[in-house]
Amino acid sequence: MISFLKGYLREKHPTSIVIEAGGIGYELLIPLSTYSKLPDCNTEASLLVHLHIREDAWQLFGFSTREEKELFRLLLSV
Repeated sequence: MISFLKGYLREKHPTSIVIEAGGIGYELLIPLSTYSKLPDCNTEASLLVHLHIREDAWQLFGFSTREEKELFRLLLSV
């Protein structure tokens, strides 16, 4: 399981970002609360991550706090 990503923030949009780590650009879906806490592009960033695997897609979700990540996981279990 991927726990967090640390790298350079290359793109940021209100619902998604791209972090470059180890020469690979990872797209993460994020909540608006995380977007407001992000640094400027081309600076280092670190986010907690949840890898969600479905039959038709693998998705990475990024969170700025452990509470956001835990709430997301709780909502997935409903």
